[in-house]
Amino acid sequence: MFFWKIDDETIRCLIHKKEIDSMGFDLQTLSTDSKQMEEFLNAIVKSSQNYIDWHTENGIQNYIARSLPADQLLVTISCTFPDVAIDRDLDQIKKMTSALNKKITDERLAEVYALSGEEKEKAFEEISRDLQEVCMGKVDVEEQETTTGGGADAAVSDKDAGEKRGADFPPRKLVFGDFSRLVQFCSLLGERAHLYSTLYKADEEYVLLVDFSQCESDAQAVAFMITAEEYGGKAGELGFEEAYLEEHGRRMIDGNAIEILSAMS
Repeated sequence: MFFWKIDDETIRCLIHKKEIDSMGFDLQTLSTDSKQMEEFLNAIVKSSQNYIDWHTENGIQNYIARSLPADQLLVTISCTFPDVAIDRDLDQIKKMTSALNKKITDERLAEVYALSGEEKEKAFEEISRDLQEVCMGKVDVEEQETTTGGGADAAVSDKDAGEKRGADFPPRKLVFGDFSRLVQFCSLLGERAHLYSTLYKADEEYVLLVDFSQCESDAQAVAFMITAEEYGGKAGELGFEEAYLEEHGRRMIDGNAIEILSAMS
């Protein structure tokens, strides 16, 4: 189970099916049994208090449970009253909209419309990468410092909103069976991702080891993984895989794999 705080009254939890089973719950039943879901959410809240200092006095007001590939569940739990939560979501939408308007202007779109052939394709890919960056929470520092409250992608408390954010998210592996899908995923990130990453090939699969320490928040790292899974990648914890891959696999790109793969599309 991995927890991180969105704001003082909201957390997210990434949990594997095996952990759900060990807690005495069934992943399939949770989606249909409201009583069991309530017990499950309360168990998560209780467990989270061992790792995160957050306010739960109002009780669980809202939750979102999203099933991910590789038997994982992403749960967002909020103890914020609905009106306050909506205001915070609106703040986040405002921030993302401002960042999007700054990055993708009408003039820039008009320039792409006027192009043709390979130039048009490259310009479109650049706009697509900028759009993805905004959706993953990569906005200008100026935007972060002037935005108040905790947004849906904030991984720190409100009092730290003006400080530089950093991810404590541990390294992860992403396994792709299709190399072309891996390239498509990396092309969304672009060279500006600059995450330290190494690519191996083992047993006809492509294993991307990613260091998230340069991400601006844990939420951004999770968004990275979710997007990868939407492109066919399987996310997992990084144990002794690197040593295994060094011995049994083939290292294809060392250190800047995402940057190189993004240029292949």
